[in-house]
Amino acid sequence: MGDATIFRSPAVFLSGSSFDMGGGANRFLLELHKHDANSEMLLIEEGEGEFEIDGKSYAAGAGTLLLYHRGVWHKELSTKHPFRATFIGFRGLRVGELMPDYFLHPDAPPLIQLYDQLPAVSRLMRDCIAEFRRQEPESQTIANHYLGVIFAKLARLAHYSDGSERARVPAREAVWKAKRIIEENYSAPLTLESLAEETYLNKYHLAHLFKDEMGVSPIQFLIYCRMEAAKRYLRTTSLQVKEIAEIVGYQSEPSFYNVFMKVNGVTPRKYRDGS
Repeated sequence: MGDATIFRSPAVFLSGSSFDMGGGANRFLLELHKHDANSEMLLIEEGEGEFEIDGKSYAAGAGTLLLYHRGVWHKELSTKHPFRATFIGFRGLRVGELMPDYFLHPDAPPLIQLYDQLPAVSRLMRDCIAEFRRQEPESQTIANHYLGVIFAKLARLAHYSDGSERARVPAREAVWKAKRIIEENYSAPLTLESLAEETYLNKYHLAHLFKDEMGVSPIQFLIYCRMEAAKRYLRTTSLQVKEIAEIVGYQSEPSFYNVFMKVNGVTPRKYRDGS
């Protein structure tokens, strides 16, 4: 693309915040409202919600960024908790021939799936807000630059023809990397957090992508790998059950027994005996 850009004027940061709702009485709910002087973006980092935007309903979960364009009526409700999100209000944005403060065409769905860009955009949004709140010399300028980088990344996903497909490929690669790590290191104390660090994804986003691709969660797949290995050892070696439990990643023999029973319907010893 060289120096080409769709931006005619950059956005100015107005306000922003992150919040975490645990559910129940603490659910996230904002009744129908609009903003006549600015637009907003809302990034869902955990949980799910139902959103009414310009008279249409949308269900959205972790990794989705919603845009509330200036003057557009919208309503927000969290439906799966905990619900964690970050929002930013802005004005001054001009994109191509779109109306002021519009990032997407009015006929386009007002949401963007971030895929593997979720950690980067989430971090940029938080850095943008933190910088503005410092209220030090040039804090507004630095916050505006953060916001400009955010919109540039969003433009790659929303305004360039194959952007979303380019994002899906690394995300799929991250899932298969996590799968390989589990298959090769099932005896290690793997966690969703450690897998997220290895794949450079937000842990909630990784869990969502892994479930979509594999049909089970990363932890369920870890259990599957451990049980398959345990059955192999039971059938082909004379190792004690306690030894096999340790080999496949369980420090406690009772814990291994309980998981084995739940997954296979028989005790390890009965499985070894073929009964």
